[in-house]
Amino acid sequence: MSNDPLKSLWQTQEVVPVQFTQQELSKKSRTLHWRVSARNALEYLACMLVIAGFWGYLREFPQPLLRLGSVLVILGTLYVAWQIHRRASDAPASPGLPGLVYHRQQLERQRDALRSVWAWYIGPLVPGMVVFRWGVETQLDASAPFARGLVANLAIAAVLLVVVLINLYTASRLQRQIDQLVQQA
Repeated sequence: MSNDPLKSLWQTQEVVPVQFTQQELSKKSRTLHWRVSARNALEYLACMLVIAGFWGYLREFPQPLLRLGSVLVILGTLYVAWQIHRRASDAPASPGLPGLVYHRQQLERQRDALRSVWAWYIGPLVPGMVVFRWGVETQLDASAPFARGLVANLAIAAVLLVVVLINLYTASRLQRQIDQLVQQA
């Protein structure tokens, strides 16, 4: 325990819950809807680019592991796109549902999607990437346009880890917004 008077004052002060007007709540809901829609549009675009890229690899490389890896990445990406729609799209409001409840439900939906990104976003891509990278390492000669070795594979794993961590951080920020709404209710 500290005898610091400022810390003691801070710890004993009354917490005043944040109150949102209906207009502020409506603005927050519109902003959330716009952000979710924009994020999902970018995600769908990224899915199309990944599919196009691995379709090209499927056609360009005759090696079995590269072809199998490409097919698995394409299938994983289609699954990811479906999950984005299923888990992370903006759900329509139920008739008669109060705005505060609807907004909280949307925040919870996005938080839950972001918390589980490792399972439905990263997980489905891993088998194809592992098989494809195995093919790069074992079936291609050194002139192929792919990075090789442990460092390249660790860099890919690091990118995937960063994606998971960013999503977990964003989910924690959404949880703080949910906590504010619960205090107000």
